[in-house]
Amino acid sequence: MTMILKKPGNILIFLLGTFLCFACQTGPVFAKDSAAAAEKKIRALNDQIVAANEARDLPKALRAAEEAVRVAKEAFGSGSLEAADTINNLANLYLYLKRAAEAEKLYKQAIPIDLKKLDKEGLEVASVYFNLGVAYAMQKKYEPALKVLNKALIIRLKKLGPDNEATKNVDQMIAEITPLASPSADKI
Repeated sequence: MTMILKKPGNILIFLLGTFLCFACQTGPVFAKDSAAAAEKKIRALNDQIVAANEARDLPKALRAAEEAVRVAKEAFGSGSLEAADTINNLANLYLYLKRAAEAEKLYKQAIPIDLKKLDKEGLEVASVYFNLGVAYAMQKKYEPALKVLNKALIIRLKKLGPDNEATKNVDQMIAEITPLASPSADKI
């Protein structure tokens, strides 16, 4: 090794090689540790959301949900399933707060991610469609509400059947919104 270190250029190559060797050995471990830390942080924030919601401290719940989205996007990327999950949670909170326009924007961010990462005809996707339908209906956007609610209904019928409570909820909502979407000419 003494021969390598006699020339200044060789020292840099040696140090760079040592660094790369160390980085290659510790990089995946660091990434796993970083992901685990982010998952732990998101779980803790979700616990804060639940506790704040139970205490009716909705501003605190909202701050924790927004922080969870930030952590998920930073740690896993904007197009990750973790980001979509936290975005959906934040959107659900906005929906609960009757901030339907904000919820709508968030559901629209999450749906493309969910469609890429999850079963397109899975119950998770059906839930997001249902929630987006509720957000549209709250804003009196009945046509788009019916469109996504019908998607949710088709999935739930396939997966759960017509007698399931979740399926019935979607069907009932569609029945309530349909007359509002296309009021008959007889009504004045």
